[in-house]
Amino acid sequence: MTRRLILLACSLCLLAGMAMAIPCDGDGDGTLTSSELAAAILDSLDARQMGGAVEAPSPGDLRDAAFIYEHWDGRALTITDTSGQTTTLTRPIRRIALFNSDSLEMLRSIGIEPDRIVGVSKYVLEDPIFYPEYQGKANLGSVWSPDYEQAAGIRPDAVFLYASISQSSCDEIEDTLSAIDPDIRFFRFDSFRPTVYADEVRTLGLLLGKREGAGRFLAFYGDATGSVAGVVDTIPVKDRIPVYLENWNDYKSAGKGSGYDEKIELAGGMNIFGDNPVEYPVVDPEAVISRNPDVIVKIVGAGETTFGGYGDDDISSFERVHRAISDRPVWNQMRAIRDGRVHIIHTDVIGGPEYFIGTAYFAKWFYPDRFPDLDPRAVHRQYLEEFQRLDYDPGKHGTFVYPA
Repeated sequence: MTRRLILLACSLCLLAGMAMAIPCDGDGDGTLTSSELAAAILDSLDARQMGGAVEAPSPGDLRDAAFIYEHWDGRALTITDTSGQTTTLTRPIRRIALFNSDSLEMLRSIGIEPDRIVGVSKYVLEDPIFYPEYQGKANLGSVWSPDYEQAAGIRPDAVFLYASISQSSCDEIEDTLSAIDPDIRFFRFDSFRPTVYADEVRTLGLLLGKREGAGRFLAFYGDATGSVAGVVDTIPVKDRIPVYLENWNDYKSAGKGSGYDEKIELAGGMNIFGDNPVEYPVVDPEAVISRNPDVIVKIVGAGETTFGGYGDDDISSFERVHRAISDRPVWNQMRAIRDGRVHIIHTDVIGGPEYFIGTAYFAKWFYPDRFPDLDPRAVHRQYLEEFQRLDYDPGKHGTFVYPA
């Protein structure tokens, strides 16, 4: 720990105290009633406007009390995050530091105010088109290379980390920052895994006083996923189309229980490497040929394929990758190549909180006859306009899928 961090830790420890009771809870019974809140408001008005002698709550206490009364029914809030960690709060979270950029996107979907975010990962700052309002925030680095000095210096109430990836790195971040400031609360959410996605939205809505925004977003999300699920549920497992998915590195696929395995299944596909116990295995090209998929999906946007997405309108790189897959030796023996069913998709619409856009594309590619009216681009556009608050038309800008 640097000398500057040691001095900061010492000063914060002097300020840190025991967990406080609910502000303005006059009788200390753990429940803020309407009469207690009204009394606190009147005391504040009397002291500040009429010169009264009654000790009034601070503006911060009054603001926090109003939040707790409105959003937490006047009581302390206990929540369990995706990692299983349980936290009890008697104050709302005002200053949030996010090492997890996926959670930032989910928070924006439920209507978080940008001024409550005081620090973000470097990946947010490297993406000014998608995250324009966060470009002035503190750079926390990443979960693999955190900037502890920055993170401690912005005095966050809460730090958000991943729940199921890079756990050792996230543990180290929590241990280091806890030692500097014991009052920081830590929450772990993934914000990209379909099995816990809706639960995470609801939990974050409750935690941050955004239940109404979470409800609106989940209604949209339910419509988007339900239109696919309703059809997929009618397809017998034995009749589901075999799919080979390849990550940005050649021959790196998706194994049993991985996020992409889940997404193939949601779209009605049968992952040809879904029996592999390795989450993201590197596979033998001959194994792909022998399993003879009907559809091939290649994901780009990271690793060896850092192009496309919101900041790139040039489709030529997608065309090049598409051609390279079709030209692999002996691959023309596979049904997917012979039938022209090779598709390229960018991680911006399948890898994170917006994964339901990508699964809509998957469903359209896997079963074009069953989804004649499904319009993934319209879902994408609505998501950006209504929930990401971005003036961006994916029909006119960016490169996300090929063939389009």
